[in-house]
Amino acid sequence: MKKLHGLGVLLLAAILLLAGCLGGGGSKEYSISGVVQDALGIPLAGVELSVEGSEITPRVVGPTGADGKWSVDGLTGRVTVEAAKEGWFFSPKVQEFTKAAEGVVITAVRGESLTINIEGEGQVEQEVVVTPLSSDYYERDTQVKLTAVPDFDWRFVRWEGDVPEGKEEDNPIIIVMDEPKEITAVFVPTTTVNVAVEIEHLFPQAYEQVAELGPEALAASASSRGLRLEPASELEEEYAENEFIVRLDKSLSREEQVRILEEAGYRVLDTIEILGAHLVTPREAGISALGHEDHMQILAGLSGALSVDPNYAISVQAIKLPNDRFYESYQWWNYDQIRLPQAWSVTTGDSNIRVAVIDTGIDPDHPDLEGKIDLENAWDFTDDNDIEDFHGHGTHVAGTIGASTNNEIGVAGVMWEVELLPVKVFDASGRGSNWTVVQGILYAAGLLNDQEDKPTNPRPADIVNMSLGGPYTQFEEHSVQEAYARGVILVAATGNDARPVISYPAAHPEVIAVGATASGLHLLPGPYEPPIAPYSNHGSSGDFVMAPGGGGYAFGLGIMDFVVSTGDAGSYYGSSGTSMATPHVSGVIGLMLANGIPKSQVREVLERTAMKIYDRDTYHYGHGLINAYWAVNAVEEIRLIQGLRNGTEITIVSEGRTNLSGDQTLMYLEAGEYQLIAWIDVNGNNILDVGDYYSETPVLEFEYGQGWSWWPTVSEFHPVDYQEDLDEAAARTGSYELVRH
Repeated sequence: MKKLHGLGVLLLAAILLLAGCLGGGGSKEYSISGVVQDALGIPLAGVELSVEGSEITPRVVGPTGADGKWSVDGLTGRVTVEAAKEGWFFSPKVQEFTKAAEGVVITAVRGESLTINIEGEGQVEQEVVVTPLSSDYYERDTQVKLTAVPDFDWRFVRWEGDVPEGKEEDNPIIIVMDEPKEITAVFVPTTTVNVAVEIEHLFPQAYEQVAELGPEALAASASSRGLRLEPASELEEEYAENEFIVRLDKSLSREEQVRILEEAGYRVLDTIEILGAHLVTPREAGISALGHEDHMQILAGLSGALSVDPNYAISVQAIKLPNDRFYESYQWWNYDQIRLPQAWSVTTGDSNIRVAVIDTGIDPDHPDLEGKIDLENAWDFTDDNDIEDFHGHGTHVAGTIGASTNNEIGVAGVMWEVELLPVKVFDASGRGSNWTVVQGILYAAGLLNDQEDKPTNPRPADIVNMSLGGPYTQFEEHSVQEAYARGVILVAATGNDARPVISYPAAHPEVIAVGATASGLHLLPGPYEPPIAPYSNHGSSGDFVMAPGGGGYAFGLGIMDFVVSTGDAGSYYGSSGTSMATPHVSGVIGLMLANGIPKSQVREVLERTAMKIYDRDTYHYGHGLINAYWAVNAVEEIRLIQGLRNGTEITIVSEGRTNLSGDQTLMYLEAGEYQLIAWIDVNGNNILDVGDYYSETPVLEFEYGQGWSWWPTVSEFHPVDYQEDLDEAAARTGSYELVRH
């Protein structure tokens, strides 16, 4: 035999080594071991581990015991280990080994499966809200938010499956993964209706106050009085000769301000410290001879001068009529026009509400006002030196706000319970000035309390009524701003000049401006909307409300049109003017406060609930005619309902809302046989009541994928009599047009 040389020996060794590697029994065996535990490190029992590899027979190890430990030996080559236990997830899910290992940790997380199905066209977004532990899985007790997102022209209607009770129609929903869950989101083709609502009001009264008076009876009664209405005078910007109001920088002391004015040749007649304002007149013979504009220029040029105004004459805004024993019989027209009898069923006022009447004073002995007046803190800023009303205007205004009511005498007030604070700024002849009016505003608001030489008002007014008007001054503007900042509600007349210009202080943005409507009795018979009083000022901005002020003669019937209230010397008389409209608003605001409406919301609610008469003519009618019943209930919206009415109760399957202007809105409908209902639930009790505004369709068949247009007109719901069937009453209330596309 020949010997193998070196190269051959090496080749033979390589062949033998390769053969050993490929052979089944030549690989080195190894083992692995470890523990299964949860994310908190607590061992988990009952876990089985599947072990697989190309060189071994697949096997299952376990289940683990209470200590969570596991081990497996006799392994060769590359193997995989995967843990399993129902209801649990493991991390890592699969592990690979090629050699021995000890202390291998497999983390277990308890979790549940969530299956989402879609019916229709759309998708469901999933978002983890709360999870007990951080993991890649929905651990047990994880909270998941599901949001259904419909495709175009589809809408979500409900969830089905493992949904929390009562949440089937909510979107989104939150589910708790405490067990495996399957949920279906149901989408349907949209069925919609475009809605635009009109509101129809009945005049001269609401149904609840309909009086059995024909036009012939009204005309005869008016003729028997022999009354004559004098036209309103044109507004003239009159001012006191040689009297000026100067505002100086308040960083200067009062003494320094007076010195500046005196050195310029002026005598200080009065001072209002909070405004840095002084009423001055020329004191030297030479300067007294100067003209009005010269004085204005000199004063404006003084060191520290902020503004200079003439001491304008301010006028009361009223048209007075003679006394007559029939007047009080016709007080119904103005109160019914603004729905006061209905509002009184909600509230009649509160004696803790304080209304300052800045006017000619109030008759303290009037039988319809006794006990309502705060005489202790009443104040006179005129030369009369007497709070007594020698003119009558202020007493008339006060009676409309708060005459004693339900006492079988005289007239009714808007508020049955109220405290009246007389602030006299007009003398016996009805003359007043910018200076007296501003002091009245500041006194009513408690803003003179810190000035030693001015009166103190221990309880500032909630509401300030100003049935007066004049031209603009910065002086007055600042007083209004100061009072408004103190939370006082300011109400003033627009003026009696039949012009598209609102007088001041009503035109200040902080003040609620009030124009006047007439009774409209001359428009009888038949429905009508109250016309603007022929004298009433109005503004192009529309930032004012309307209230009854009377309109003079109701032409064609000879009916006298006025507001009846208390007068001086214990009398009662009728008068017309924006002065008469203003206390209606002040009184209604008092009722609103009495019913719990916050001061900060009063103006918005009052304007929102006003009746939009004459096709929303904001130029002449502003926000509209005040509606006391809606205002005290803070009515906010029109309910748009798909459902069924049964008597006075309404079952709702779909609901939308629109504002009291009835602006167009889109509403989604359900398939089935239902009515469409437009409803102003005035008292918010979810029951169809007399006084609510309502319109309904017959029962109609609705199918998914349809489109509708609906134009309801809501009007006041009221059965003709107590015997009338409710279905008949509801069917004749309101009207509608309906089109299916």
